[in-house]
Amino acid sequence: MSAPATDPQRDGELVAATRALLARPWRTAETDPDLVALIRRHADALDAWFTQELNYRLVVTADTVRLVKTGHVPADRPLRTVSASPRPFTSAEYTALALVLAATTSGPDRTSLRDLVNAVHSAAAEAGVVLDTDAASRRALVTALRWLIAQGMIRELDRGVAVYEHDADADALLEVRQDRMALLPTGAVVGAETPDELVDRARERGSAATAARRRLVEDPVVLASDLDTARFAELRRRAGDEGRRIEARTGLVLEARAEGLAALDVDGGCSDVAFPTGGTVPHAALLLVSELVYQFRPAEDPEPIPWASVREVLDELVAEHGRYWSKAALADRDRFAADVLALLVSMRLVGVADDGAVRVLPPAARYTPDVIVVEGEDVEEQPTLL
Repeated sequence: MSAPATDPQRDGELVAATRALLARPWRTAETDPDLVALIRRHADALDAWFTQELNYRLVVTADTVRLVKTGHVPADRPLRTVSASPRPFTSAEYTALALVLAATTSGPDRTSLRDLVNAVHSAAAEAGVVLDTDAASRRALVTALRWLIAQGMIRELDRGVAVYEHDADADALLEVRQDRMALLPTGAVVGAETPDELVDRARERGSAATAARRRLVEDPVVLASDLDTARFAELRRRAGDEGRRIEARTGLVLEARAEGLAALDVDGGCSDVAFPTGGTVPHAALLLVSELVYQFRPAEDPEPIPWASVREVLDELVAEHGRYWSKAALADRDRFAADVLALLVSMRLVGVADDGAVRVLPPAARYTPDVIVVEGEDVEEQPTLL
């Protein structure tokens, strides 16, 4: 299905659909009915653009949309748990998810939780995976099932899966969407024998220009050091043309500098992580990167900053501004420091060496805020920093 080219709203709808799919490539009619309808309306045009420009594949069914991304694999975008405080999946939870997918292949549309658990253990034995029935293993399986339920691949018809975490004999009636489960895995890369080789081969798919374009729409920044000299020089030479092509369909504005290129999401909504934004960790990250730029970054190639020095700066910021921040976030200072640093790394503002030293990257110079503290009249309400 495709809308006629003369539709006056077509261009704007294509941009909206493209941005939504780049931010979240899995959409269902239950959670995003209007968006799924919009994507179905422009399915042909969207599929053509994703294929030609990024070497991605768009799969559209009656009630499900899946943008299959291959090539560049950002290291900081793991699956996250469905919880009040989402966290990255552990290796055990990834294993449980893979086993559930294997166990439900060509299975019934409706199954009991007990039958599903038995099928998971059978799939594990067939794959040579040791899967226990202890509390930790049950918790990992429940985490995987809750994620699948949130994505609309499994539906709880009678009772829920959560009780299995505490009761190995618990049961429930589940509906399994086999059509959606089949869309979850991406195609295997032929000839890859290890996980690292699979990822490396996936990155090589498509032309050099396509690979560079994928980097620009998936990462906030592409630095000169990310590419070999010849490829970066070619990308810089074509920056004007690439910028027009990317902006016309995604709304991202390409900014080229000697140190690299950035695709800026000026209006927001195309990025899975917003920065700067509200919240304790983003506030602390913004202040920390500003201090690192001010204190440690010279005009030329910056030297790595020992982690102890970075932590000292962060502790000073907590002492100065901590009364305005979440007490829960500050309860575990090591975790808080790790979360702040992880956000800066994900935004390509700093890099971390194997020894823990932090290197300030060129884009960090953009973030030098003036801090204004507004004292609220209501003592129960915490004032914000920004």
